[in-house]
Amino acid sequence: MDEVFTSSTLNYPEKLPGAIIAYSENLLNVSEKDDRLARAINMRLHQSAKRFCELIVLSALVLTGVVSAAEVDLHNIPTTALMIKQLSPAYFIDGDDGNRHIEYDLLVTSVFSAAVTLRFVDVTDENGKTLMRLEGDQLVQATQTLQDQKPVKSIPASSAVAVEVDLILPGKAAVPARLSHRIAYDFSMSDTFATGIGKKQIEGPVVTVNQTQPIVIASPLAGTGWVAFNGCCSPNGHRNARTAATDRIATPETFAIDWLRVDEGKLCKNDGTRNEDYSCFGVAIRSVSDGEVIGVRNDMPDGTPSSKQSPYIKTPFDYAGNFVYVRIRPDVYALYAHFQPGTVTVKPGDKVKPGTVLGKLGNSGNLLSTNLPSREH
Repeated sequence: MDEVFTSSTLNYPEKLPGAIIAYSENLLNVSEKDDRLARAINMRLHQSAKRFCELIVLSALVLTGVVSAAEVDLHNIPTTALMIKQLSPAYFIDGDDGNRHIEYDLLVTSVFSAAVTLRFVDVTDENGKTLMRLEGDQLVQATQTLQDQKPVKSIPASSAVAVEVDLILPGKAAVPARLSHRIAYDFSMSDTFATGIGKKQIEGPVVTVNQTQPIVIASPLAGTGWVAFNGCCSPNGHRNARTAATDRIATPETFAIDWLRVDEGKLCKNDGTRNEDYSCFGVAIRSVSDGEVIGVRNDMPDGTPSSKQSPYIKTPFDYAGNFVYVRIRPDVYALYAHFQPGTVTVKPGDKVKPGTVLGKLGNSGNLLSTNLPSREH
């Protein structure tokens, strides 16, 4: 049998299916001592040749169809350098600027061997009308690396970024049920695979906008001098926060706020290196809405004002410090973070109302600066 597989015993006709048949016939000739084996192998190879011929015919038919369709628009082959999809749910809120803001992110993944630069991102309604265009420096600031939140002018080869969308609608304008996008990009045509890209403009993706009306809440802090810092909706440490969660990327701090207190025009007195230098330290934190407490923490030490991360943060559970977690509507929650240890006054199962004191503002958890915030999500 070994001689069947040598070049001296095989004859190669010009057509491949014929080669398979010739191979099987040659095998039969040298296998007369085992007629049953030869017939079985011969039948198997003839079947393979037949299937191969059918594949060639099918391929020819498919190819004919492609060429025929391409004749309509030979320059609109659908290959792209980027894959774009919705990264986070789209919600709207009524801002203190009198406008409505629709917030969500797009995940932009480069499937290309060189840097790709976004030229513009249009947000459109269902009829294709442009509601907003991101371009220039505004687009650069909104295009960010996923974890360290750095703005990028171009997307590195084979990597992913997020594009933050803050769609601003005037006054009490109707909120579209769906939005789409028109995204243009560019890259160097000197790249080896440049000729494999058929389109430099992408239509989509379609994003569904949650139509739930925003909830009006009370202030979590009494008194005057409070400033909402790092709040929605321009790029900032909260709006940009992204965390991978198995099959998705979560954006849990889109609507979080750091509350700072200004006293006589200053955030702190002395050199600001002690918690007591801040007039907000120890102020009562109050419930912003009716709700049910579903989780608390009360044992994490306060850190000290510093540019370094607190030494007490060792697990994901530690980032909010001491906290109170309240369900204020079905699937809607308020998270109050960074309480002083031992000051939380509620427990899971407690019902709260607007103004209910939950504890005292402290400096526990993830605070990388001299700010002493209380956050709600």
